[in-house]
Amino acid sequence: MTFDTTAWRHTSRQRLIAGLTFDQMYTFQTLVRAGSFRAAAAELALTQPAVSQRIRHLERLLGCTLLERRQGARSELTDAGRELLGFAEEVLARTDRFHQRLERMKELPESSTVTVVSDSDHIKHLLVGAVMIMKERAPSVRVVIKHEPSRKECTRALAEGRADIGICRYPAPSEFPTLGAIEEQMYLYARPDDEIHALPEADRISYLSQTDFATFADGMRSRQLVECWAEKVGVSLRVVLESRGLEAMRTYVTRGLALAVLPEFCVREDQRAGLLRPTAAPGLPLTRGAVILAPPDREVSRAARAFLGMLPAKIESSLSPAPRTSAPGAGGGAPAHPGVSVRRPRGGLAPGAPRAPEWNGG
Repeated sequence: MTFDTTAWRHTSRQRLIAGLTFDQMYTFQTLVRAGSFRAAAAELALTQPAVSQRIRHLERLLGCTLLERRQGARSELTDAGRELLGFAEEVLARTDRFHQRLERMKELPESSTVTVVSDSDHIKHLLVGAVMIMKERAPSVRVVIKHEPSRKECTRALAEGRADIGICRYPAPSEFPTLGAIEEQMYLYARPDDEIHALPEADRISYLSQTDFATFADGMRSRQLVECWAEKVGVSLRVVLESRGLEAMRTYVTRGLALAVLPEFCVREDQRAGLLRPTAAPGLPLTRGAVILAPPDREVSRAARAFLGMLPAKIESSLSPAPRTSAPGAGGGAPAHPGVSVRRPRGGLAPGAPRAPEWNGG
């Protein structure tokens, strides 16, 4: 006699879908966090027997024991309990994000417009993706992106009421409220067939001094960041390209004309296509960043708040900061990274396991 395992799995899955609720998962998560049925009952405003009943129902539904109950001692999670806890935390976290986005969408006025100004390559590599998500989730909102030639022009557009959000390199002007930050890790990139990948890390510095290098235009903060790194590790860069845009630098590296230190986000497609490969070097990666600015005398619109939620950025808790009253240049100005918590990764080779950067900048 054969047993139809497919039918059994289907029945078990259907029973799980029909019986498992968010409320049960939240109760179980609270119990584990609180440490006891009594503490969980107090936090959930339930009786202790009610909490116990929910856990027993969960165990019957799942067909396994979730807690090893010990008289007079703290209960321990079983393997199944740990699996359920991980699942519950993931589901509830996604539920929170869904709820926040849904609430923002419900607040959006019909046929609203949000205008974003930027002075960098964020338009291609970050803003386009955010606009696509916005069109899918909030089609009534029209997003207008304007590429300004400098941070000065971006802030002027904000001050004159021609933009709702500005994305500019550090440092943030003191008279503009800061809504959040976008952080970028910068690595050394070369073609996969470049001999630098085969060299011991200690020999790569001397190799860098003998090969052509593409970098940012003179005067840019990212150029200063790269030059500071080169001086620190003792590299004399043979610069053959200076550019204000990442595309020219990226093209030079993919064609084998030079090496470059580039933000990871701008070369993801090249990495997936096998055109570029990061390589470890002393003092890398570097961290540069941009700030998200609001107009100095207006609250952030509901449409702008929704768009902020689509950006891969660290957003400040308040999206409607009070207008700043200080005049430009008064009071000593703002710190280099106002309101920004820079996460310093650890490690060595490539995105995912980098060595701690020694400098931060824009």
